[in-house]
Amino acid sequence: MLQRTDVIDLVTRSRDGRQYDLVLVVDSGEWREKNALHALQEKINSYASYALDGAMATNYPDSEGHAKAILVQTIDVPPDDAVQFLMKVETLLKPEGLPVRLERLE
Repeated sequence: MLQRTDVIDLVTRSRDGRQYDLVLVVDSGEWREKNALHALQEKINSYASYALDGAMATNYPDSEGHAKAILVQTIDVPPDDAVQFLMKVETLLKPEGLPVRLERLE
């Protein structure tokens, strides 16, 4: 769902209720798309804005005051430039209380 940059794919809550993950799903084959890196950048911007600018708290009032993270779930191995981008974003968003994690699904 990488190309749907204005959509939050999924919001999950940990079993203990302490953390909310904003899950960004990269479907099989999407990394091969010509504009995949740009779409990832746009989607990460949408997720960060959603989490940090109050929209998430409006839609999920219970998330207020709880830890949040962006979780990028991918079936395929992401290209190096996407991994480097996510590492850079992690250094910017983690101090804002929004760490970024990459998880490969098998």
